[in-house]
Formats: sequence, C-alpha cells, structure tokens
Amino acid sequence: MNPAKPLSSKTVLITRPDGRENNLRQLIEQAGGKVIHYPVIHIQPPPELNITQLIHLREQLHSFTVAIFISPTAVEQSQIYFPALPEHFTIAAIGSKTTKALQEQNISVDIEASRHNTESLLKDPFFQMPKIKGQRILIFRGTGGRALLGDTLTRRGAQVRYVETYQRELPPHLPLNEQQILNLSAITISSNESLDNLITLMKDPSLLIDTPLVVPSPRAQTLARQHGFKTIITAENATDEATIKALFDYFSSADQSI
Repeated sequence: MNPAKPLSSKTVLITRPDGRENNLRQLIEQAGGKVIHYPVIHIQPPPELNITQLIHLREQLHSFTVAIFISPTAVEQSQIYFPALPEHFTIAAIGSKTTKALQEQNISVDIEASRHNTESLLKDPFFQMPKIKGQRILIFRGTGGRALLGDTLTRRGAQVRYVETYQRELPPHLPLNEQQILNLSAITISSNESLDNLITLMKDPSLLIDTPLVVPSPRAQTLARQHGFKTIITAENATDEATIKALFDYFSSADQSI
C-alpha cells in the first residue's frame, strides 16, 4: 500500500444523502480511491399537517427550556420553520457535525454528545435526575427517529416534544448491477436506516455481503451481521473522519496480511 495514497486502486460506495457526501468523497479521493455515490436516503419536507403544527409551535417556543438537535440535517431543516430560538434555551447537539451546523447558524451549543450518539448524550450531567425533572424539551429530528432519547428523558421527569422538520424517504434508484457491486472494495453506511434502505434497493441483496462494510456503531454492526455481511468494519462513529480512518486501518491491515 502506498502510504501517501492508502486507498489507491480502491472503489468505495458512499450512501449518504445528496449533499452530505462531498467531504467523505474528497477524503477518499485524496487518499487515491474512487467513489461511487449511491444515496439511500432522500430528504423531503414534512407532510402539510406537520408544517401547520410547526408554524403553530413557533408561537409557543418561549415556554420550552431545552432544544436537542439530532443531526446536521435537523439543524438545517429547523431553520426553515424556526429561524430564531429563544436566548434562554439550553442547546444540545448529537455529534460534532451537528455542533458545527448550529454554529454556522450562530447558535451557541451548550452540550455536545461526547460519542456522537444518543446514549452518550443521556449520560451528560445536565440530563440526570433531579436536574432534568420539569424541563420542557424540544427534540429536532426527522419523522420516525429512534424513541430512546425522548422515552428516557420522559422517564426522568422531563416534558418532551418531537419537532419533525423533515422526512426521510427511499430514493427511486435503480439497483446497482452485479458488475458494479463486484468492483466495490468497500461500502460505507451512516445509520441503521441507510443499511436497511441499501438492502431494500438491491435486486439481489446477497451480492453485497462479500463486500467489506463500514458501519458507525455496534448497533449497526449487529444489523449488518443480521443481513449476512461477512466483513464488518466498525468505525468509532458516523463522522467522515471516523469513516476514513476505519477504511485506512482496514486496508492497511488487509494489505499487510497478503
């Protein structure tokens, strides 16, 4: 392996939504790799009824005390409906990319999940009893996200409302053909939903399972195993930096074993 180009001769599938792949693509190409972008999640506005509710909620923001943002997409889409948040809010972000997206909107972040996931945010001292009891919390996310965060905070005595400012849909792509799949050196996914969608979009999902798969968490590793993937590379988190490091580490060890 060329140390200056650790992904030379490698072809990596990126499954991030349109517009979310650019940085990872650049990192892979700088390392000598080739990228195929096959987005498996399409970001759409929420249903009309939800939009009406969002507009109504805008008039009630002052009665809440905490805002939690799940992802950069949640930040960007929230700006459409909530261009300004009350100054008294405590702002929490899951992951450094979410923090960066908030800062780009001139929103100061008070709490960042240390490990880029819900579980680590829930360990933050601010979200423990009795401090969290009685707090009125808004969770900005897409429709149908995980219930863990809201359910846990509710059990701890907080009042929680989800603010769903976008919805994720399955893109109308043609499946990758057998030759495209055989040419892949690795596949990257950023969530359990993206892995499920990738499987759904394939004509013959079994063709994928021999390709090394980079996943962002132990949860995703478990799901990948259930789908039958043989080589699963678990990155530290879902960031581009963690993904590229996982690719470097895997191909470095693979090449050394040849």
